[in-house]
Formats: sequence, C-alpha cells, structure tokens
Amino acid sequence: MYGSPSLARLSPLLILIAVGAVLPRLLPQYYIYLGNVIMMYAVLAIGLDLLLGWAGQFAFAHIAFFGIGIYATALFQIRLDLPFILAMPAAALLAGLVGFLIAIPATRLRAVYLALATFAFAEGAQWVFNTWESMTKGADGLRLPRPSLFGWDMGTDPTAFPVNAILLALMLAATMFLTTSKLGRAMCAVRDSEHAAAASGIDVRATKVLAFAISAVYAGVAGGMFTIYQSYINPNESLGFNYIVLVLSMIVVGGLGTIPGVLIGVAILGVLPEVLRTTMRNLLVWQEFVYGLILILAMMFMPRGIWGLIRTRRRGRRS
Repeated sequence: MYGSPSLARLSPLLILIAVGAVLPRLLPQYYIYLGNVIMMYAVLAIGLDLLLGWAGQFAFAHIAFFGIGIYATALFQIRLDLPFILAMPAAALLAGLVGFLIAIPATRLRAVYLALATFAFAEGAQWVFNTWESMTKGADGLRLPRPSLFGWDMGTDPTAFPVNAILLALMLAATMFLTTSKLGRAMCAVRDSEHAAAASGIDVRATKVLAFAISAVYAGVAGGMFTIYQSYINPNESLGFNYIVLVLSMIVVGGLGTIPGVLIGVAILGVLPEVLRTTMRNLLVWQEFVYGLILILAMMFMPRGIWGLIRTRRRGRRS
C-alpha cells in the first residue's frame, strides 16, 4: 500500500490519455462536453476527498477555491497577458496559498465548527465574486478568454477534451504518489485518531494545514479546467452551495478515501442529472425526488460507498 505506486497502477493513466485523444473524433459534441464536465468534477472531487476522506477534515470551502481557480486563470490571461500554460498553474498555486492561510486558523476547529467556519469563508468568497465588479464583473458574469496551448486552440469541447484528459491523468498520478507517501500516511493517521497520531510523533496541525492547501490546489486546477471548455462564468450559476453538495455526494456515494470510489461517484452523479433531465423532462419535481432518493438509499445500504461494497463482495468470494 505504501511507497511509490506500481507501474500497473499508473498504466491506466496512459490509456486515459490515449482515449482523450481518440474520443473527440468518434462521439457527438454533446457527449464530449459531458466528458469535459466529468473530468473537471473528477479533479474537484479528488481534491475534496483528500481533505475529507484521507485527512478527515469536514470542510465546505472547496467551492470557493474552485472559484478562485476559475477567476484567477481568466484574469491572469486578461490583465497580465499570461499564456494559459502559466496562468493555470499560477491560479492553482494562488488557490493553494489562500487555502493555506485559511487553514491556519480554521484547523484549530473540529467537526461541525470547522464545517461552519469554512462555510462562512465560502459564502464570503461568493459575495466577493458577486460584488467585485471591477475584477469579476459581478453577478453579470465574466467572459472567459479563449485559451491556447503552444498554438493549440482549446476553445471548443473537442479540442479541450484531450487537454483535460492529460490534466486528469496528471492529477490522478499526483494523488497516487501523495496517498502512498509519508504525508499520505500521516493524513490517514490524523483521520483515524488525532491523539494516536500526535503520540506517534506526527505534527497533527501541520498535516491538517498541508491537506487543506493541497486540496485547494486541486480545486484551483479544476477551476482552470473549467476555463478550457467554458466561455463564461457566472458565480450564482456555477459557484453556488449546491455544487459543493453535489461534489460531496459524489465522494460519499462512490466511497470516501478511495480513488476508484471517487471516480465511480463522479461518473454516476455527473451523468445522472443529464439522464434525469432527458428522461423526466416534463416532471421536474420528480427529477429532484429521484436524485434525493438515490442519495438516501446509497447512504442507508452502502455506508462505505459503491467501491466499498465491491471490495466487500470481492473479499467474500475469496474467502
């Protein structure tokens, strides 16, 4: 489990990159758009899972860092005339820096108090996005610049798809190395018992702060991915509290603290709203009911998520 990930675990990432290069030529544009959305949500959900599933810190500020990633990536290109290849990592680092600064006081809190404090920060960030009109254009929304990478125009869904596939593969590889590292073991120890972790010589507070900052970097990267295939951002439509609930549902339904579980949850709940929207077009109320019912049943009968259920059945067959 610990140490560097094996080549067998990393090899599917090469398949992901190859699929990202081929699929835009085979599928209709709508499915390519949906694939871009799912890949963006995957990076966003993995970042939240590092904080919640691995470090055990229940926080609601993730969507704020996502917004910082979107606006900073766009504004670095508009105001500073930076190319996308520099603007996106700079925006992710800025989100990580803000996450680090917020984590210093926030990680003194626990459980519901941490959730409330980070929720307050998320609401404050939403207020900034809506009122700082000179930078974000406020509630009217900001027109995102058309990104390019070494001359490769990424303003459409088919051209954005392979780039997002590469970014997802890189973030998955980073997650595999992180979760098998010393810091990953420390995060798990803090999640299981802070007192036992402290007795083992782990700096509990520093581990929490680092987990918070790294999670914010992932959200910033997801924000940069958003700007690749979208041309417009409205804080009320794309950065509302319902989105953090959706991402939280993805990792809970798929399986906390597991990379395959998070990806399964993202795939299911990322596609589900579109399926309900097309199959129950005339029954808008029932769409929300079915969505809520699925979440309730998942929590009742799969407390460890879908991936936890799969692993349990595998162990039962082996024994």
